[in-house]
Amino acid sequence: MAPEAGAVQWRWSIEVTFAEARDLLGVGQAQSRTRHAVERTVPFGLYCYTITVVWCTLHGHHPADGAARREKAPWYTTKAEPSLFDMVAKLRRVIIAVRFTPISPGRPTDEEIRAVQQAWAAASAA
Repeated sequence: MAPEAGAVQWRWSIEVTFAEARDLLGVGQAQSRTRHAVERTVPFGLYCYTITVVWCTLHGHHPADGAARREKAPWYTTKAEPSLFDMVAKLRRVIIAVRFTPISPGRPTDEEIRAVQQAWAAASAA
């Protein structure tokens, strides 16, 4: 008996997910020796896969990304959505940029310090 077309399509997306997780994120390549470590590594890798896709969907994807990718790879003439490779590459670029961008706002001025101290004094007096 032949499987239904819908079941085959559904299974194919799962197989693609596993292949991408294995090839791009290294899921299943950990050299764990204990039972608990083995039981944790693959689910953790798939969790990382999920977090990457959710991040890209909510924050990382920009419509211009597809045009930029098509410009670098002209054979992607119909590419409309990012692949996992595109998502991972963008996430890596964002992590590197954030890591090397100064995040400390700098030292406050004397006037700013006095204003905060006066506000605290006024709040404690009330």
